[in-house]
Amino acid sequence: MSAQSKNILIITNLYPVPWGPNRASFNKQQFDLLAANNNVQIVLLLPWTEFFKNRAACKSNNNLQYCPYFYIPKIGRRLVPFFQAFSLFFMLPWMKKHKPDVLYTSWGFPDAVASSMINKWLKLPLFVKVHGTDVNENTLFPSRRKLIKKWLSKAGTIFCASQALADSLENTGIAKEKLLVNYNGVNRDIFYPNSQSTNEKRIIFVGSLIPTKGLNELVLAFAEVQKYHPDANLDIIGEGPLKESINQCTQAQNLNINVHGSIPLNLVAEKVRASSLLVLPSYREGVPNVLLEAFACGIPVVATTVGGIPEVVTKDVGLLVESKNTVQLEKAISEALTIEWEQSKILEHSRGFDWQKNVECVLQRMEAANAIPKK
Repeated sequence: MSAQSKNILIITNLYPVPWGPNRASFNKQQFDLLAANNNVQIVLLLPWTEFFKNRAACKSNNNLQYCPYFYIPKIGRRLVPFFQAFSLFFMLPWMKKHKPDVLYTSWGFPDAVASSMINKWLKLPLFVKVHGTDVNENTLFPSRRKLIKKWLSKAGTIFCASQALADSLENTGIAKEKLLVNYNGVNRDIFYPNSQSTNEKRIIFVGSLIPTKGLNELVLAFAEVQKYHPDANLDIIGEGPLKESINQCTQAQNLNINVHGSIPLNLVAEKVRASSLLVLPSYREGVPNVLLEAFACGIPVVATTVGGIPEVVTKDVGLLVESKNTVQLEKAISEALTIEWEQSKILEHSRGFDWQKNVECVLQRMEAANAIPKK
């Protein structure tokens, strides 16, 4: 560690935990790179229900502290930042002990709002990273929208995972000069192309098994696809409340669907490499890392025209459909399975998404604000 390295304090709810080791791998990859030349301390916000269920596994250390916070399930979402800030207040001695030079918070609402509130006592240069749903969903509610505008405006820079997110925050009333598009990257040691091509019609979905990921539409669409492509298979990777209903539908209709649950990132990469197409029919997104990872494996995609997805899916790398449109989805999957995609073009496209470039952008902004001197 160089003598010029500084201390970066990170507050977020998005980070791997012992009971969810594959959670938010995109944040872990970025934070690990930030820690390569700087001291990084992380405060991990956990809803009280999740904390108490897994409290025996919550082993805090010098670099990671678990911070449980109270909330009322299903109601009072606008109050969550205040509950988080209350919990963070009791962690101020630990945070100050590390003498942080900069506060970096990942997830716009409620985490960044709460972090901005607690920064009243820390008085640090504040930087925010927003992802997608944290902005797209919460700005639809006037009370949350007001909180986002007030507290995120105190940040020096807000890093947006897509131009669509930056536009959304600007429409909320946040100054344009504070908003910077900074696409996520891909770990190319894990996600890389297969040395041998496959003629199998193997489709893959990676994500949370929840309705807003378009899983219901995907299963219905695949049932139609299988009629015309009986050798097609669908691998579903992830956990969530729809897992059981998908399994039941698969058995009832004798579909070629395999639900794998949550698996380590290197195994996800193996599954993606072995596929011929990745499908993500979400209702809302920022720029999903799973698309960028598919590109790095040379795999085309079918995805929806939501959030920042149209910014990264061109005609050379995939097909776009409207969300919640099962007919369009079925036709796009069938079409994509018959197209002779040029892997070289997909791989060339993927080179625009790089974690080192992403982290350099973050550090440059911090340096410009005199939070971290140039080395």
